[in-house]
Amino acid sequence: MSIHINEKHVIERAQAGEPQAFNPLVVKYQSKIYTFIKKQVKDTETAKDLTQETWIKAFHGINTFRGDAAFSSWLYRIAENVCIDFFRKQKAAYDIAPLHTVEETQIEKTYPDPGELLTRSELRQYLHDAIAALTPSRKRVFLLYYFEELSIKAIATHTGRSEGTVKTHLRNARLQLRELLTLTRKINTFHG
Repeated sequence: MSIHINEKHVIERAQAGEPQAFNPLVVKYQSKIYTFIKKQVKDTETAKDLTQETWIKAFHGINTFRGDAAFSSWLYRIAENVCIDFFRKQKAAYDIAPLHTVEETQIEKTYPDPGELLTRSELRQYLHDAIAALTPSRKRVFLLYYFEELSIKAIATHTGRSEGTVKTHLRNARLQLRELLTLTRKINTFHG
């Protein structure tokens, strides 16, 4: 459900010191921010906590919003930083959560071949390691494009970069992943 508010007016009131003026912004973006964070952390309770932390940071930092970009972009940037801080605290700086895009139960057949399951598990681990090895800017664009399924234009808005820069980061991320996965395969073939 989308709520229609005069966002600029509400933000100006909140920046002028009217705390209750912030409430319509929470109502409008609460579920979107929660969904964004939940996709990052894969845990309902953690996502709720981090969503609350995002709103607290946004509330306290409302005077830093200058209106250069959309309020939603500013808010998503805060949510993303909250997630990064969370992963750093988990001793995984700039790391991503385990790849839960394909649940083990979804890929198992009725009578799974243990060798095939091992191979799939290894492939997921190689992919996870390769994504973790991407530069932060490439990883951010790659995850937003493939895991959040955002368009190039939406990623550009979200990150404050041009569409050309986003495309370059995405292309370079794919090339780096291909190189890392090819190297991993060669090493494993050599040692295997």
